[in-house]
Amino acid sequence: MALEFREVTEDNYHEFVELEVKPDQKDNFYFKSVKPNTMTLAQAYIYPDRKVLAVYDDDTMVGSVFYTPEAETEGGEKIAWLTRLMLDQRYQGNGLGRRTMELLISKIRGHYGGQPVRLGLSYEPHNKVAEKLYTSLGFWPDSHICAGQIVVWLNIE
Repeated sequence: MALEFREVTEDNYHEFVELEVKPDQKDNFYFKSVKPNTMTLAQAYIYPDRKVLAVYDDDTMVGSVFYTPEAETEGGEKIAWLTRLMLDQRYQGNGLGRRTMELLISKIRGHYGGQPVRLGLSYEPHNKVAEKLYTSLGFWPDSHICAGQIVVWLNIE
């Protein structure tokens, strides 16, 4: 099973916008929803420095990533930022989240050609699945909260 990123095009965008998370990952008391892929496409249009990619497992579209490959902190440090990782409800729970993150980390590493960079992201405090995934990949919290979410970082070299 080969996992890869592909551009969203006129040939696959219908499939892209039909991907959905599980019902309990949509808005509820403890969990702000994972935004639908229509929102991701709209935001990618408004923020051209961000990239949206479909995640494929062989020839099956299973999810999406929405990230900023190049940004800087106020101090001039190079960072990348993952805004959204989305896996369709049919493909959750079988390691694709981990594999997608590993692929994204590799992509960012290649983008920076071995130069140090930090990858940041945030997740809901009650999302223990996300916390376990990101911690197991080496992400560490920096004590910041962004829009009610825990901010974590990974050093990539």
